[in-house]
Amino acid sequence: MNIYVFGLGHIGLPMATWIALKGYKVIGIDINAETITQIKNGTVNIQEQLNGVHISKVAQNLIKNENLSVYTTFNRKNTVPSVFLITVGISDKENGLSDISPLINVIDTISPFLVDNDLLIIKTTMIPGTCDSTIMPRLNALKKKIHLAYCPETIIETKAFEELEKNTRILAASDDDSFQKAEKFLKCLSNSNVYKTSNFITAEMVKVVQNITRDVDICLINEISNVCSDLEIDVHELRKLVNTHPRIQLLSPGPGVGGYCLPNALKYLEDSLSDKNQLQLTRKARELNEKRPFEIVKIIKNALSKSGKNVKGSKIAIIGLAMKDYCADCRYSPAITIASELILKGAEVCAYDSLAKTSYPYQTISYEECIKNADCMLITANQFGVRFEVRQILDLLKEPAIVVDTRNTFPADPRIRLYRI
Repeated sequence: MNIYVFGLGHIGLPMATWIALKGYKVIGIDINAETITQIKNGTVNIQEQLNGVHISKVAQNLIKNENLSVYTTFNRKNTVPSVFLITVGISDKENGLSDISPLINVIDTISPFLVDNDLLIIKTTMIPGTCDSTIMPRLNALKKKIHLAYCPETIIETKAFEELEKNTRILAASDDDSFQKAEKFLKCLSNSNVYKTSNFITAEMVKVVQNITRDVDICLINEISNVCSDLEIDVHELRKLVNTHPRIQLLSPGPGVGGYCLPNALKYLEDSLSDKNQLQLTRKARELNEKRPFEIVKIIKNALSKSGKNVKGSKIAIIGLAMKDYCADCRYSPAITIASELILKGAEVCAYDSLAKTSYPYQTISYEECIKNADCMLITANQFGVRFEVRQILDLLKEPAIVVDTRNTFPADPRIRLYRI
């Protein structure tokens, strides 16, 4: 039995390699030629490791052993019933609406070649209602026994292999037979629990609500952090004490919400509703999270002002461009928004990130170059290879040494003007 994986990004490539390691023959398809070249060359900029081996090397070894093959186009190997895993994401239209055409394109591409008893498992975070309204009609029109299942993926970058093995699975299917086939396949990959939902839209809603919950929780702790600043309370001490309650788990404050999943969750839910006014709390949380990077800019401005400096003309060193710690994903990263806003205000911005691909003109090749002669250092993400040594910072930053730490990672020192959020 062949396993086809469509989309070889942050979700698809770890999944394809993981399944191949289970002994299956996996064919990966991604229409981006550069992605395929990077996989073959071992230059994938996805920060995943398996037993200390980077995913690039894992994929290369699997290709060498013919357990994994990767292509830009789909060609069915044979007519034996196969499994098709779809991980392509929903994109954005210029008008801000969600674009599900990447998903539909995959369905339309494979449809002429599907055979009875093929199993399609969609892993993408979906607009609730998509399976019933858009995918099932296309499959029903084929007049074949095609099994459709929806099982949203929940892995987080840098822990993909661990979470593929351990995370529970939510599973919906078009009928009982399809559910049993999908569950059997998933159980061959991992012993973690599979939870059956009564219909597709519930499963689709589960993933969207999981993402929205994180979005709202981040908004809550950032708002509490602002209050703590006004009341001169250490928010990190407060958080530890609050979390001694067995039913409360405050997250850590930060510079904002990044990545692709959380910022788009509310939009997916709104797209499924005729009355969007039902979402007042979640919409407000999203609005506040979008404003968070601009609040960080205000903190930098105030920190400079207290030292007799102005944002305009100051050099700001940003450490970490990725959307979170120890990853290379800069999509919707708050650090990028902060950098853009500082530049608009006339600041000279330099940024260093040991993992993020060099995509911005203000990126430097070294940490030392980034912070040298900076008026303020802003920490927006912890990354491998960066150690915050006070002596080095005192030598390289302009006096007074100002550090704005959004990750609670910088050591307190009386010689450093440290602003933690």
